[in-house]
Amino acid sequence: MKSPASALLLASALLLPAIAHADDAALTDTLKAFTRCDATFFSSLNTHRAAWQAYAPLKQDKDFTWIAVKNRADRNANQVPVSAPPIAGLKLLTYADEASDLDELGRYYYWGFVVQGGVDEVAQRLAPLLDQPARLQKIDGGYIRSELKLDDRWQAIKPQPGKAPGTRNVERVLIVEPDGEHTRVSCSVQGGVDAALLAWLRPDIAPVDYPRTVVETSINDVEVPASVLQGLDAPLLQPKFKRLSYTYLSKKSDGSPDSPTSVTFTADGGLLKKNELYGNAFNVDRLMLADLIQLKSKMNGVGDGRVLQTLAVEMKVPSSWAPGQTLRADLQMLNVPAKPTDTPTATSLICKMGERFPARQVFASLTGDAIKLECDQGDYKTSRAFILDLGVALTLESTSSQFHYVNQYTALDVVR
Repeated sequence: MKSPASALLLASALLLPAIAHADDAALTDTLKAFTRCDATFFSSLNTHRAAWQAYAPLKQDKDFTWIAVKNRADRNANQVPVSAPPIAGLKLLTYADEASDLDELGRYYYWGFVVQGGVDEVAQRLAPLLDQPARLQKIDGGYIRSELKLDDRWQAIKPQPGKAPGTRNVERVLIVEPDGEHTRVSCSVQGGVDAALLAWLRPDIAPVDYPRTVVETSINDVEVPASVLQGLDAPLLQPKFKRLSYTYLSKKSDGSPDSPTSVTFTADGGLLKKNELYGNAFNVDRLMLADLIQLKSKMNGVGDGRVLQTLAVEMKVPSSWAPGQTLRADLQMLNVPAKPTDTPTATSLICKMGERFPARQVFASLTGDAIKLECDQGDYKTSRAFILDLGVALTLESTSSQFHYVNQYTALDVVR
């Protein structure tokens, strides 16, 4: 007959495999939840925190638990070791929780694990945990699953490595990438991340750490300094229409598809309010003199939402369009609202006047003559046609160290 102590030891021994199996299932359930890159990871950690607490430092608030790092904003304090046994064949080494603000490139919040093994091996073992394994695509030595936020839902998109979402779009990404001898498996929510989105996806982030909401500056709220306006007396550059719209194709030297752009001008005194529409991606508002000299501009749909304002301008405009003469403008510009580290930037536009030719060579419905202008703005050089009957310059060709475009005008409408 076994003693009570022996019976207890035997019962405990029989119970251990069941406990271990339960722990394995709990750990796997949490790792599967992690691959969704949403709040279910933190809910699962809360449900299974008894299984996880021996392997990583945990913190809890209400119905959520998370693996706690010292400081997600400090690259030297945003990782902690994880000592769990292999989960679904994946040996987790560390957990990382990172946050960074890259200004106009967007805000980035990463959370995930460094895993033992190579990228292909880790991706293969990770696949059974994914709800839709086929969406994890191999790209540039790693694996990526990308989604774009559309209203309150996520739309699967083709991964775009190296392309920042900016501040107007929000992407959610699962990334499997090399990390030294090991592999990093991370979730990232990036772009125009705001407090509401973090509250939805990242309950581990305290409200005090949410990004502050910044009221976007309207281009109409930024005034051109009176001293700048007073220096714009140039009879040659006055508009001769109420409204002008046109569309052109930018033909690229690398053979890539032509890019259509639609432009609208509205005359406002002696200046032009301009809108450039680049497909559905973004548009740019500008206030221009003859579409040569910029007084302010704002990118809509990309960038940080600030307005680039011309603070000072010095112009030298000839009194006639005689060939060989030079039109020059030296400008000082600053983004508004300015950041403490911002300083004005200087730029110069130098245009040499060329021959007179029929404006219909630019577009068939144009009347009168045009003046050829060869303009230099540092690395950016353009050939333009100043349409005398309209009082505006149209760009024919543009070149920089990065590109060479030839513009073909496909539509044009004038209201005088």
